[in-house]
Amino acid sequence: MKKNTAFIRRLRTAIAGSAASTFLQEIRTLSLHKYLSEIISACAEGLSKLKTPSDVASGVEIFSALHQRFGPAEFTGYVAWHIGRGLASPEKAFLKTLSAELREKEEKERIARHRVLLRIATELWLVGALRSLDDVIRPEEAGKGKENVKSASGSGLKLGEETSTGQGQAEPFPLEVLKELTAQDSQHANLPMLVQYIKTFSWDILGKKTQSTEEEATEGDDAPLLDANMQERFKNVLTQYFESAVPHLKKDQTALNNQSRRNAEAYVRSGEIFEDRQANYEKQVKAQEKFVANVQFLADALDLDMPDLKEKDAIPTATDSTIGLVKAGEYIRGDGDGPGIWEDEDEKRFYENIIDLKDRVPGILLDEPKKKKAEDEQVGKRNDEIVEIKPITEQPVTNEVKEPDADDQSTAITNRTVGAQVDAILARLPQVTSKEAIDEIAYDFCFVNSKASRNRLVKVVQEIPRGRSDLLPLYSRLVTTLGKYMTDVSQGLVSYLDEEFRSLQRRKQKDSLAGVRMSNIRYLAELTKFGLVPEHVIFHCLKVSLDDFSRMNIEIICNLLEIVDAISCVILRPLQG
Repeated sequence: MKKNTAFIRRLRTAIAGSAASTFLQEIRTLSLHKYLSEIISACAEGLSKLKTPSDVASGVEIFSALHQRFGPAEFTGYVAWHIGRGLASPEKAFLKTLSAELREKEEKERIARHRVLLRIATELWLVGALRSLDDVIRPEEAGKGKENVKSASGSGLKLGEETSTGQGQAEPFPLEVLKELTAQDSQHANLPMLVQYIKTFSWDILGKKTQSTEEEATEGDDAPLLDANMQERFKNVLTQYFESAVPHLKKDQTALNNQSRRNAEAYVRSGEIFEDRQANYEKQVKAQEKFVANVQFLADALDLDMPDLKEKDAIPTATDSTIGLVKAGEYIRGDGDGPGIWEDEDEKRFYENIIDLKDRVPGILLDEPKKKKAEDEQVGKRNDEIVEIKPITEQPVTNEVKEPDADDQSTAITNRTVGAQVDAILARLPQVTSKEAIDEIAYDFCFVNSKASRNRLVKVVQEIPRGRSDLLPLYSRLVTTLGKYMTDVSQGLVSYLDEEFRSLQRRKQKDSLAGVRMSNIRYLAELTKFGLVPEHVIFHCLKVSLDDFSRMNIEIICNLLEIVDAISCVILRPLQG
């Protein structure tokens, strides 16, 4: 008796371990019928604790030995009842009584339990130890008539009206479980579990190998354990689940896109997104990415088409650096004839009639590297560097006289010439007084266009000479003209001024920087009139100034509204629409 009791205690832990080989002999030799109820309970408990593939293999081996020793009527049917009960979903009425935290905890525990038991049920079915729900026996049915022994309704699963294939053959136990898990899962919480299930059994139940099954499979002619007809039945159940997941996936993607749009609009209005809203959005993005990946895996495993989740009329998100780049200009310009928001026709032409450089210069000069040949790219790379020509020192006379390389000499002369031309163009900037003069500079700059030249131009237009506020509109027109084809010029200047504004706001001695701050905000305002500044930048300037309603910030607001008197249109027009 003590020996048999010790066996049961060891069974509870050994079935979830790797001691199957030493246990099999005791199963065959000991007299265990007297303790069969305890063995059934211990076996069911041990199976529910299995985790790794090696643990599952050991548990299946021990279960098979006990199945052969006692048979379906005395052992297997009762353990199958425990497995079926563990695979049952909790009642919705019970879940409603739980708090959100407890409900989430219960759901995680259920999925973990189902993942293990579903794999065990399939393994036992594949080895022939567990066939169908008709083999399940309630513990309280022990000792009753044979007709009650075959009752499957006590398994814990909610069975359909028909559990057979229509040909007198009952559905396989794992297939019936899959039907239950997929039919009751409107939120597709079981999708990750089914993905893992397919990764484990795809070769046998679908006749298709995934990466994991290919690694486990041996080289050679290892045929699936199921025939084509049975594979088709498994595939039909999973296909129906996939088809129900597609509308759910599209709905969540639409909701995510709408949330992104609302965040972008909030960012434009206030210059920032609240932390809780951003955290909730990021959480939704991560959940959607996992959902998409799982549905994609299901589609690949079933050879089905993945739905197109791209939004046709997608708009930029709040993190898009180009948001509102042109939209603000459209608001300010307005529609219709006449000067509109401008003081007169001359001012309207200054801000709206921007020359198109492509009509005057070859396209190859407008930073179109994709159309350049390899030789042109090499020349352009050499022109990017401004080489300083050092004076030639007298060299000692030798018998071997090395002539200078013609290509090197030509490159040096070219670089020196381009550098001088850039210097001459940049030197003309402070002297311009009309839009015709600034347009001519834009035209001339195209013939010395290179990355290095554009960097030098951006650096020059960033620094306005003291007391020369008259240059702000002209420099802004120059940047607008070039920015159509040289986006790094316009974006570079706007980014610099945006960062400068934020930096100046953080300074403690703000009043001593009045001149710099006025120049900064007036420059941003001029660029806004050309439609170059993203809306959220201007709204951020207003919001920061209003939050800190100091004397200096009041002047900033006044200067901003004075120059961009149509800023009210930017604010009010979306509200009116």
